[in-house]
Amino acid sequence: MVINNHNRMRTKLDLTLLSQDFHYIDTAAKELENARLVAQTYAHIDKCISVLSDMKMRKSYLYYGAAAEQFNLQHRDNEINSIWEDELLGQVQPDDLQKKYRLEYQFFHLLKQLALDERKDYELVTKLRIRNKKGKHMLVKHRLIYLGSMDDGNIWLALCLYNLVYEDAGFEVPQGVIINTKTGKVIIYEEEGFEKILSNREKEVLQQIKKGFRSKEIADKMDLSVNTINRHRQNIFRKLNVTNALEACRLAELAGFL
Repeated sequence: MVINNHNRMRTKLDLTLLSQDFHYIDTAAKELENARLVAQTYAHIDKCISVLSDMKMRKSYLYYGAAAEQFNLQHRDNEINSIWEDELLGQVQPDDLQKKYRLEYQFFHLLKQLALDERKDYELVTKLRIRNKKGKHMLVKHRLIYLGSMDDGNIWLALCLYNLVYEDAGFEVPQGVIINTKTGKVIIYEEEGFEKILSNREKEVLQQIKKGFRSKEIADKMDLSVNTINRHRQNIFRKLNVTNALEACRLAELAGFL
C-alpha cells in the first residue's frame, strides 16, 4: 500500500502522541474539568472553534463559537472518540494540513525537552486555508497549546483554537511559528529541520537494525564499537519517542527516513 505524505505525517503524529505511557494522577479529573472550561471560554469569548484533545483517553471535546457558522460543519459542541477533529480538518487545504502536521511534530519534540512548568509558555501558530460553506477558502489562524502534562513528562491535554482572520487584519505567519508567550521569542519553522531529526549515521544504524542485525554485528559492519552503536540506538529511540527497535523502524518508514 502506498502511503501519501499527508497520511504518513498523520500516522507519525498518532504514533508519537498516543504511544506515551500514561498514568493518571489524583488531580487528573479536576485538571481535565478545568481544561474543558478553558476551551469552552475561548470558544465563547474569541468566537472561535475550540478543540481540547485528551491523549490518554483518545477523545476530544469540541466547542463551536460564532466562527463555526462560516463552515459546513454538521455538529455542535460535542465529544468525539478521537484526538483529531476530522470534520473540520477535512476542509483544510491539503498543503496547509501537511504543514500543520509537520510543525506539530516538531513542536511536540521541542516541548518534551522543556521542564513541565515551562511548557505552557509556548504555543504554535499556523496559517490555514479552510473551505467555507460556499466552497471558498477562508484564512484561519490556528493555535496549539499544551495545557496539561503528567508528572512523568508525558504530554496529556492539547488545545487547538481556530480563529477567522480577515484580509485587513495584517496576520502574517511564514511557514508557521512557535512562540514563547512569556518572553516574546519566536522560533520560525524550517522545513529542512524536520528531515534532520535523525543524523545520517543514525539513519545508517537504523537501516541495519531494520535488516535484523544486532549491535555487535552492526559495529563490525560499520567499524565502530558496540558502545557507539548502542549510543546511536538510544539516541534514535529518544528522538523518535519510541521504546524499542520495532517501533523505531515502523515510525521511520512512515516518516520516510528508511
